[in-house]
Amino acid sequence: MIRDLTTLRLFVRAAETGTLSEASEHFHIALAAASRRIALLEERMGVKLFQRSRNGLALTSAGTALLASARELLEHVRTIEGEMADFAGGMRGTIRLQTNPSAIIQFLPADLAAFHAQRPDVRLDLEENISVDVVNAVSAGTADIGIIIGGTPTGPLRTLPYRRDRLALLAPRGALAGRETIAFAEVQDREFVGLVQATALTRRLMEQAARAEIALRLRMSVRSFDGVCRMVEAGFGYGILPLIAARGFAASMNLDVVPLADPWAVREMQLVLPPTTPPGSLVQALARHLEEVASGAEAP
Repeated sequence: MIRDLTTLRLFVRAAETGTLSEASEHFHIALAAASRRIALLEERMGVKLFQRSRNGLALTSAGTALLASARELLEHVRTIEGEMADFAGGMRGTIRLQTNPSAIIQFLPADLAAFHAQRPDVRLDLEENISVDVVNAVSAGTADIGIIIGGTPTGPLRTLPYRRDRLALLAPRGALAGRETIAFAEVQDREFVGLVQATALTRRLMEQAARAEIALRLRMSVRSFDGVCRMVEAGFGYGILPLIAARGFAASMNLDVVPLADPWAVREMQLVLPPTTPPGSLVQALARHLEEVASGAEAP
């Protein structure tokens, strides 16, 4: 029933603006021709899409239903057009990568830049997510490859080693003066500023507190590393973040950053891929690159 995308785009524009004249001008179509297109669309579908009045156009129930589907369809079309434009411009394909925040703040940008220098013909679509949701995205096929914190359940996904990081304690400036390392047991009874409870980092802290048979005194939860640093700086409690990230934020804040001495403070990151990833694919090439640069990196 929908025989051309121009009419569908015209319908969406008219629905959004409430006027067919503006829509016809936007697509450089004569008003009479635009009106005829909409009338033919309604005739083919057997429904009225608009209520017409002196005040303009208002969607009917059928029009409202079509608008949602039309927007989704046109978004798919734009994606297809973008992919084909990539190929026309010399691109070989797109890799959809999802990663946990720790990787993207500490190591991943430089590692991806090195891959891009080798493979400028590959587009990288990057999305930040918590480890559990990264696994879900790769499992569902909405991501081609993911980076997670080790210990996250991965089901049937294939896993490869990536980087390691070390956690560090953050405190207001002067609270940890002179300390080079510190054990979590020394501060486990203090109040903490943490990340939202779904993150791997918050779960790990709660696990360690449970092993010590205490309740983690989480005074507040925020959604970003920067938020943790600012709340700690303001005196709301201590914080625990990856060392490299914490030092980066602390450079412009009144904070002490001291590495945690506990063995569990060294975390393994993993790459996750579908088990059906072809050996010679672009996704496999990226995985191999990330695994290689990580194996040559200095341990924390």
